[in-house]
Amino acid sequence: MNDFVRVAETKDIQLSKMQTVEVNGEKVCLANVEGKYYAIGNVCTHLGGPLAEGKLEGYEVQCPWHGSRFDVRNGKQTRPPAVRPEPTYEVKVEDNSILIKKSKN
Repeated sequence: MNDFVRVAETKDIQLSKMQTVEVNGEKVCLANVEGKYYAIGNVCTHLGGPLAEGKLEGYEVQCPWHGSRFDVRNGKQTRPPAVRPEPTYEVKVEDNSILIKKSKN
């Protein structure tokens, strides 16, 4: 249990929405897709745009700065200009708490 840190409550992130949370001093983009939560790095691998401020369409988050897209399920870059994937984090829900594993995958 101590590998996970509580970052939000389920009521904090509505369906098809994202929020920036912090895990071990790193900014993480937490997304709710069809009631399941996913966490990837929040800093775009292209030029550092804040992903949680972008658009979430299905399983893809679009960076608000230059339009790079990433799959929230695995962090893979799906549209340039970014060419590197985002780190992913394991997420679990206990009662109404959203917990994220402290280490990246």
